[in-house]
This record gives sequence, structure tokens and C-alpha cells, in this order.
Amino acid sequence: MSALPIEQLLLPTPSGNLEVLTCTPPSSKTNQAPILCLHGAYCSASDYRNFLSYFASHGYPSYSLSIRGHGQSWSQSWLTKNLFTTLDDYVADITAALNVIAGRHPNKSPPILMGHSFGGGQLQYLLGQLGSGRLPSRDIAGLVLLAAAPLSGGGKEIMANWELVEAGPEGYKHIWSPRAQLHTADQVRAAFFHDKTENKVIDYWLEKCKTPLEGIRIGLSVMWPFATAEDVLSGLCGLESKPKRKVLCVTGDRDRLTPPSMAEENAKAYAEALTKQGHSEVSGETICNTVVAECAHHLAMDVGWERCAETIINWIEGNNI
Repeated sequence: MSALPIEQLLLPTPSGNLEVLTCTPPSSKTNQAPILCLHGAYCSASDYRNFLSYFASHGYPSYSLSIRGHGQSWSQSWLTKNLFTTLDDYVADITAALNVIAGRHPNKSPPILMGHSFGGGQLQYLLGQLGSGRLPSRDIAGLVLLAAAPLSGGGKEIMANWELVEAGPEGYKHIWSPRAQLHTADQVRAAFFHDKTENKVIDYWLEKCKTPLEGIRIGLSVMWPFATAEDVLSGLCGLESKPKRKVLCVTGDRDRLTPPSMAEENAKAYAEALTKQGHSEVSGETICNTVVAECAHHLAMDVGWERCAETIINWIEGNNI
């Protein structure tokens, strides 16, 4: 099956345009909930091109957002990006995208959110704000976390893992040694991809997906807990529905930055919160954690991306994974 075409939308906001990529299902498959995908650090909406076509081919209208300062979205000044941009600013961008999706699909089921790495952290923060009443209520059907920053923060562990990738067991030689370098194909492969990933995939990421700069303040926001499992679950609708799949945690077995153990702990926090809220949980029906074989950190582009996408669709539709 050939990949379905992907369209670029430029979403106007008071600060500037946001890049949104979208893929529409064939006319014969148009009844599923829309999916909004959010990229991780140093990435952009283009990271999800494989997934957009795959999900649309299964009937799911699919969207991928470039947060401000990423991809072809408007960008802040260096000073603003590093010192004054917060998670709440990113939430405003995600909310703008959700409003567009709601307008384009007024009769659809509520959307499913999907976030990779730091993007998964942002979505958990957003749902935590919704669940705690700090943001106006809106219906979100489910959450898929791809090698995501956990509720506990995880930033310190992730950066320690990145240091091990870059500098080895001895660590950085100096406090001023460069960190999180993604300038060459070898550096990108070491951090994000499987050893067997084709060079053309990594070259594409460097040319089309990479965002060179991340903000310091935003990076610090995931060094400590940023949401509770109880609030995130309260931000999701339909916990009594069938199938009541609400949170899926996915990692690759070759992930060097966010290992499977990190996702397992995050899923455990959600399962415990679910029980405290009085909801029954039968063998991972509501909260599920899974590991994709032959995949490193970049699940949406790595050699096993199609297995990952298939796992996600099966989970959404209530099938065994």
C-alpha cells in the first residue's frame, strides 16, 4: 500500500503560525477518532510522517504539531526561548491544535493524544492541568506515551543516560564540555536510533526534522515531578467505556535514553492511581506498558516503527498486543 499524502497546515495564533501536518483517511474509512502527535526535544512535526500515513490508512485522521520554536512553526528570540518559554506556553500551542482538530471533526469521538520523549511529558502536564481544573474542561479519549519523560520528571536520569552515550562511563571531562550533540549522523544514531537504521533515515532526520536549539527553562521543567497520575487520569474521559484503554506506555528494547524500566515505573504509577480512584483494572486493560523489539529511542522513525504503529492501533481498538 502506498503512503497516503500528507498536508501541511499553518495554524495562525496571536504570536505566529504553527506548523501542523495532517493525513486524511480514505473516504471509505472515516469513522475513527483523530490522533494528535507531539514530537520530543530537538525534533519537529516531520518526525511523525510514517505514523500519520499509517494511522490514516486505518481510518484515523492524524495530525502532528511543531511546537513554537520547532520545525516550521514561528520561533522565539534566543533569550525568550531559553529563559521565558514555559510548559504553559507549549500547552497553549497544543490547545490551539486541538481546537482546529475539533473544528475539522465536529462529529468525531474525542481525540487521542500521542507524545514522544519530552512531548510525552508535555501531554502529561496538559492532562494534569485539565484533570486538576486549572484548564477549562475538554474531552480527551486516551494517551499514548512513546519513550516519554515520566511523571516523576526523569530529566536527571535521561541526561545521565545521554552522558553515558556521549562520553562513556568516565563522563564528561569538563563542566563546560558540549552536551546533547546531534550534529553528525553518528551522534544522532548513538542517541536516537538502532545500529541497523538506514543512513538515509538519519540523514532525513538531520535535514528535515531536527530543531537545533532547546530552551534551558523548558528543559529544567522535567527535572522534577510535573503532574500526578491521578490528575492525568482525571483529564481523560470515558474510564467506564468499552474498551476503556486510556494510557499506553511504549518503549524500544534498544532505547539508550529512556529505557523500558522508566516506562514500566510510569505505567505502574498510573495503575496505582487508577485503583485509588476506585476503577477496576484487569490485566492492563486501562493502563498498558509494552516494549517494541529492535527499536531505540526514536520509535516513530526507527527500523521497528511499523511494529510500533501496529501495536498502537491494536491497543486503541481493544485488541491484544
